[in-house]
Amino acid sequence: MIKDLHNLGSPSEFWEYFEQISKIPHCSGNEAKIREFINKEAKNFNFETKIDKAGNILVIIPPKKEKRSIIMIQSHMDMVCEKNSDIKHDFSKDPLTLKIITLDGKKWLTAEGTTLGADNATGMAYSLALMKKIYNDELIFEDLEIDLLFTVGEESGMFGAMQIDKELLRSNSLINLDSFRENIITIGCVGALITYIETKADLININQIGDNLKPLKIKITGLLGGHSGGDIHRGRANAIKLIAKILGELNNNFSIYVKTIDGGSEHRNALPREAMAVIYIKRNELQQAQVFLNNHISEIKKEFSKIEQNIDISVQKIENYSEDFVFSKEFQEKFLKVLNLFPHGPISMHPKFDDIVHTSTNLASIITKKNRIKIDTMQRSFENTSYKEVSNKIINLFEQTGLKIRSRQMGGFGEWNPNFDSPLLKITKETYEELSMENIIITAVHGNLEPGVFRLNYPDLDMITIGPTLEALHSPDERLDIQSVEKFWNIFICLLQKI
Repeated sequence: MIKDLHNLGSPSEFWEYFEQISKIPHCSGNEAKIREFINKEAKNFNFETKIDKAGNILVIIPPKKEKRSIIMIQSHMDMVCEKNSDIKHDFSKDPLTLKIITLDGKKWLTAEGTTLGADNATGMAYSLALMKKIYNDELIFEDLEIDLLFTVGEESGMFGAMQIDKELLRSNSLINLDSFRENIITIGCVGALITYIETKADLININQIGDNLKPLKIKITGLLGGHSGGDIHRGRANAIKLIAKILGELNNNFSIYVKTIDGGSEHRNALPREAMAVIYIKRNELQQAQVFLNNHISEIKKEFSKIEQNIDISVQKIENYSEDFVFSKEFQEKFLKVLNLFPHGPISMHPKFDDIVHTSTNLASIITKKNRIKIDTMQRSFENTSYKEVSNKIINLFEQTGLKIRSRQMGGFGEWNPNFDSPLLKITKETYEELSMENIIITAVHGNLEPGVFRLNYPDLDMITIGPTLEALHSPDERLDIQSVEKFWNIFICLLQKI
């Protein structure tokens, strides 16, 4: 852990809270301890709190004098918990190991081999720093009540926002602190649909094949990964698609038998960085197959050489592999074909915003458990008809193969279409301009934000999303621009004073 993290800049309270948050486990679904911490801090400062059945917590900071208006400041308590395969880290109990790195002349805060959780620890830290400064009379708001809202389950499906008690949303204006650039004001986001596919694999006993077979493990690591919304258009490799391509080529040229295919993680918000398959191959084809694989791996590395510079594809022999069931040839042929045809990436671009994806789909994870293969995907779009269409096509693709499948669609929520006449946008833009912020960008994002969910039940809610500069979200390369923390704090406080 870095010594004297609070000395990184102003406000010191931000860094104090950020460090404390990094020590508290708070993966999606495990927010109890971070909620207890927030509740305890608020109680120590004599501020009222409310916790709803979903686990969201509201801290109410009254004005010094008569209340004329309420502003809600919102962030989420959970983080995406991703780590590199060579890192030993238990997210349920281990604190994050923070470190400072220098990239392109800038100093960044990151974590050792794991996600940093700056998404959305920055929002929590700013809110808590604001609370502490108000309590200490370092900041005074005469007639403005400030409600600090902290939600659960954002990264795993916006469940806290979806199930929020209406009594917690008491303002007509909301500032969401879940942004990723200090000079961006976000006024819209896509909605999302989660599509699950489960297929039953036909298995055969390897001992009944009668061939002299050798087990191999093919493993892909070192991909950039990233956010399956914000990074979907960057041309980064999908580990599951790569393993499917390799297995498909092997199946077309050699006598192989697939045992398992696994890749990605439970976080459908993350692009799959790693994948692995166990196969059997005839011993007399092993040497030829290895040459074939080496050539194919070289082609893949060449294809992604400008993007995926650390890609690693290994082929390892397995000794004494005890499990003896593999996919039948008929099932294997069908499944590998459909997996190679499986859509992933941008589907269309936004007609009104430059370089913003309108509709996309992410092949997020695949898990083999005995004779069951589970596939998890997410579709995003600014129009619900578009993500439903892509989801239905994926299900239809599987049905056309004749494979035995079960499918489920979940969600279908969160479209937040931009309002350029928003009063909150106007005052925020004025604040940025007064503080001489250069290159102010007003945009929408191809990602899911909680304001989009709040809009379902509160269509008149005036909202913006802002925050400091982050990079490589949802991957172990996630980092926070240290200098941007103070820059954004000045904007944030000036905006509240104007409100």
